[in-house]
Amino acid sequence: MASLRKALRSCYSVEAELAIAGLVLLAWQVLRIPLEGRVGVSLDHAGDVLRLEHALSLDVEASIIDRVSGSELDPALAWMYRNIHLPVLFTFLAAVRLSRPSQYPFVRTVFVLSFIPALAVIWMFPLAPPRWLTELGLGPAPADSELGAGGALFHNETAAAASQHFGFALFVAVVSLWLFPRSRIAWAAAAYPALVFLIIVGTGNHYVLDCVVGTLTFALAAVVALVLHGAVPKQSVAVQPGAGIAAIGYGLIAGGLVTLHLTALTSWTNVAGVLELVAGVFAVASSRLESIEPLADERSTGST
Repeated sequence: MASLRKALRSCYSVEAELAIAGLVLLAWQVLRIPLEGRVGVSLDHAGDVLRLEHALSLDVEASIIDRVSGSELDPALAWMYRNIHLPVLFTFLAAVRLSRPSQYPFVRTVFVLSFIPALAVIWMFPLAPPRWLTELGLGPAPADSELGAGGALFHNETAAAASQHFGFALFVAVVSLWLFPRSRIAWAAAAYPALVFLIIVGTGNHYVLDCVVGTLTFALAAVVALVLHGAVPKQSVAVQPGAGIAAIGYGLIAGGLVTLHLTALTSWTNVAGVLELVAGVFAVASSRLESIEPLADERSTGST
């Protein structure tokens, strides 16, 4: 137990920490695949969710989808749903690791633990996304035999019940306001959950209650993290200039990797991803060359 606590409270190089986050996200995707439910069951659960939301006066999906569908917002929100989530998340994690190493282990533990209740929810309550529902102006739902077709091969298509997209956005906002309360960027981050809510509901990927569940997974993870870590150490390292540029660079690298089509590396569709990767590498490399932050070699350990 002592060695586990020491590992949890240790802060590793920014590259190692981002690799840990990447592996956790990969595990999240892989572990969800066998939990995919049947279409009929997930549609029944969608009806239950809509009825509960109606009883709570939370059923705003139809009105949002109606305003977005066919408007100029539609392709923009669809693009953002695919492309902004991971770059923002990795930029945020890198920024916290670089500027708040004493608190980063607690933030990392909250991030990792949030996936455990989320997996339990999508296993116990397979839920069809709103985009399958004709009553919301979308649909129709696929047949069971069509699940996993095309680009959805490595996705659980009945995993709408826990919106980690929204959970991540709220996580970014709350932690930013906690660690950087005087920063304008932190207060800008406070608007990020509202944007993500519009994206995931407007594109027909999640319900309002999914956002509530996603929020609760992080709240539960924070409670457990407090038990595991005890008192979170106060910040003792001054923020060095250039940490923000390096963090943005890591976010660009993550975004470039996500947008690359690995099955068609020579395709013109990969140009944007390659440019994003190059810009990210340049940003990180320039911060190294200026000796602003020893990104790879720094080690710090929280109090035990």
